[in-house]
Amino acid sequence: MQISVVIWDTDPARIARIDRNLHLAFRRLGIKGIVTCNSEPPSLFRANLFDKVPVLEIDGNHWRWKDVEPDLEACIDLLSKRIGQ
Repeated sequence: MQISVVIWDTDPARIARIDRNLHLAFRRLGIKGIVTCNSEPPSLFRANLFDKVPVLEIDGNHWRWKDVEPDLEACIDLLSKRIGQ
């Protein structure tokens, strides 16, 4: 199984931290995944996500954490729910 995750965000440092957490979570769960990023303001506005970042998209579903960015444990929890572990 391969999971595709899109990070919707405008902060490059936060994108890098979330990307690392997602890759570590993939490794810990033993799954393969692709992480991409969408940081273009016009895209964020069209998706109505500009004021809600950071947002993770998996299979068209969006997740966000109020006032925090997802840490490693949050990424593991989200991905494990997604794959049913």
